[in-house]
Amino acid sequence: MLVSVLALLGFLAFSATASAASPIAKDGKIHACYKAKGKGKGTLRLVRNGKVRCPRKWKKVAWYAAGGSSTTVQGPQGPQGEPGPEGKQGVPGVEGNIVVKELEDKVSELLTKVAALEGILSGVTNAELLNAIGAVPAVGALCEQAEDLTSQTTALGTTLSSLNTVLSPLLLGFSPVTVPTALPPFSCPN
Repeated sequence: MLVSVLALLGFLAFSATASAASPIAKDGKIHACYKAKGKGKGTLRLVRNGKVRCPRKWKKVAWYAAGGSSTTVQGPQGPQGEPGPEGKQGVPGVEGNIVVKELEDKVSELLTKVAALEGILSGVTNAELLNAIGAVPAVGALCEQAEDLTSQTTALGTTLSSLNTVLSPLLLGFSPVTVPTALPPFSCPN
């Protein structure tokens, strides 16, 4: 019985090392047989080396464990693939930092102007501002009337000056009408 137990232990130890053996043969290849026809087609079985014969309807195959093969030949270059997706935006370079600095300067300038406008408008209520905006059409109409009045006054002064020139020699005792100086041209603010 002792001999049987020792024989069983020896068999188990031997079978454990045999099943844990590397599939790579001494020639650096992995050898296998695969089923080429019939039921279970494509089944692959590893074998110890290239000397093992495969059963009927099975074919022998081998490949290098580290890749490559002495029988493989480099194939022709394939067609160029489709362009990949666009990458994400990169970090701005030196020029990008200059543009950012210019934009920061412009924003700072605009903030200064806004602060100045706030100073001008401080104390003005919304109602006063709305009344002023509502009066803009009336101011435009008054401005046009002021332009017409200025041109008519200038024309009247020119006419009186011509009349004085004609009447002075005829009426010796006539004192000429004093003609005011012409008003400067008036133009409405834009």
